Amino acid sequence: MIGRRAAFVLLVGIVVLLSVHGAAHAQENVRIAHPSLSASVLCLIIANKEGYFREEGLTVEFLSIRGEIAIRTTLAGEIDMFTNAGSGIAAVARNVPVKILAVFQDKPGWDLIALPNIKSVAQLRGQTVAIMSPEGSLAVVTREILKKHGLDPAKDAQLVVMGGDDVRFPALKAKAIQATLFNTAASLRAQKDGYVKLAAAGEYVNTIQGGLATSDDKIKQQPAKIAKIMRAALKGAAFYLAKREASIKYSMDILRIKDRDMAAAIYDEEARLMVRNGISDAKILQPMVDEMKAATKTTREMKFADVFDFSFARKANDELRASGWKP
Repeated sequence: MIGRRAAFVLLVGIVVLLSVHGAAHAQENVRIAHPSLSASVLCLIIANKEGYFREEGLTVEFLSIRGEIAIRTTLAGEIDMFTNAGSGIAAVARNVPVKILAVFQDKPGWDLIALPNIKSVAQLRGQTVAIMSPEGSLAVVTREILKKHGLDPAKDAQLVVMGGDDVRFPALKAKAIQATLFNTAASLRAQKDGYVKLAAAGEYVNTIQGGLATSDDKIKQQPAKIAKIMRAALKGAAFYLAKREASIKYSMDILRIKDRDMAAAIYDEEARLMVRNGISDAKILQPMVDEMKAATKTTREMKFADVFDFSFARKANDELRASGWKP
C-alpha cells in the first residue's frame, strides 16, 4: 500500500512539474525598443509591472535603442516593436516596409533646452544642437523651431546626431552641445539645474512623440502576437490615465526620481498629451505624413494607409470594452 501511495505521489509530482514547465514555455518573448522614457514607454513598463503582458502569455524586454537602429533591428526580426513612431513615418517615406499601429502622443511634449548663457533661439546661430537621428521627429521639430526664429537649420546651426536624453543631457552639461530637445522629465530636471527653456515644441508643430510600430512582415507573420501586445499596451495606457497616484509612484521608480512634486509635474504634462485609445485622428496625422514626404523629397504618393494601421488598436479597444475591463 505504501509503495502504491509513494508511486502515486511521485506521479502527481511529475505531472505538476510538467505542467509548470509547459506553462513557462507557453510564454512568448517580446522585445520592444524605445529611444527614451516618454509617457508611452512608461505606460508599457507599467503594463509589465501590473502583469498585463504576463496575462497575455508574454514576457517583455525593453531596450533603449534610437529610432533608425530600432527600425533596422525590427526588419531583421530581432525586435518586435519600436516606440519611435516619428522615425516610422520617415522610414515609410523612404519605402521601408513598416507600419505605425498605435499613437500614444500626437503632440510633442519636448522643450528646447539650452545652456544658461543662451536666452533665445536666435542665439543658437553658429551653435551645436543635438538631435537623435537625421530625419526622426526630434530632428523635424528642431528644424521647425529654428526656422520659425529666422535660422536656416542647414547653415545657421550645426545639428549633430546623438542618442537619447540620457546621452544628450551629459553632453549639454559638458558643453559639447549648446541646446537640444528634451522630453518632459529631462526638461524639468534640466530647468531645475539652471538650464534655459527656449521653446515648447507643442507650440510649433504636431508630431508623434510615442506609439507602437513594427514591420510589415511581423504584421503578416505574427498577427496574434501583435494583438496580445496591443491589448497589454492599451491596458497600461488606461492604467496610467486612470490611476494618477499609482502612476506617479511608478514614474518615480522608473525614472529614479526622489522628488515627488517633480514626478507629479511630469505626470500631469504627459497625461495631458496622451491619446487615450491609441488611435489619433487622420486630420492630425496626414499633415505629418505630408511634411515628412516634403522633408525627405519623396516623389511617390504617400497615403494614410501606407503609414498607419490602427486595426489592431481598434480590435483591442473593442475587446476591452466588451469584457468590461477596468484598471
